[in-house]
Amino acid sequence: MNINTKDYWENRFESGDWETKQGRRQTRLFAETQVKYLKIASNFSGVILDFGCGLGDAIPVYRSNFPYATLIGMDISQAAISRCRERYGSLAQFIQGDYLDVPRVDIIIASNIFEHLSEDIAIAKHLLVKCNDLFIITPYRELLMPGTEHVNSYDKGSFSTLKPLDYVVFHSQGWGTQGWRFWLIQCPKNILRPFFGKRIVRRQKQIMFHCVNGVNRKI
Repeated sequence: MNINTKDYWENRFESGDWETKQGRRQTRLFAETQVKYLKIASNFSGVILDFGCGLGDAIPVYRSNFPYATLIGMDISQAAISRCRERYGSLAQFIQGDYLDVPRVDIIIASNIFEHLSEDIAIAKHLLVKCNDLFIITPYRELLMPGTEHVNSYDKGSFSTLKPLDYVVFHSQGWGTQGWRFWLIQCPKNILRPFFGKRIVRRQKQIMFHCVNGVNRKI
């Protein structure tokens, strides 16, 4: 069963659990790492939507890198959107809703959202209809554990039905550097890596998929 229900995320954001577990920091680090791989010009003046924005901590990163863009943050949690408006209301517009409520925009960025979603391919296809460029960022070849928030694992062929498509795999700040994942997965690997002439890994990889819809694109 997928635990990622609206009520589940409403509780995580409303209770403060997201902040207690360094969710704000993780979102910012993700955005700071990913922004260099986004194929968006610094003078882009269209509309960028952050799908699944959480508490909005990627918005200042996007504002700094794309100062002429109109920014929208969207999340399923009303508690999260209320907090976003309080903290970042001067930088972006924030709306509450799921993927069916996404407005027509130029670019959609979905950072570390799809690994939580059932029917992920169908949702990606729907989002692509709503934009010219869709960027989906997820953990790369993640080892899934039962009963956790992540229900999908992705490799280079995961969104092959969405064409034209390109992707990039990269090491990411904010992912795989702390908590049980580091001790259970990365530490045993690091013990063995020197014996095979490989460097110790302190950050796990992510993959960014770039899906294109149409030809009249501004980026």
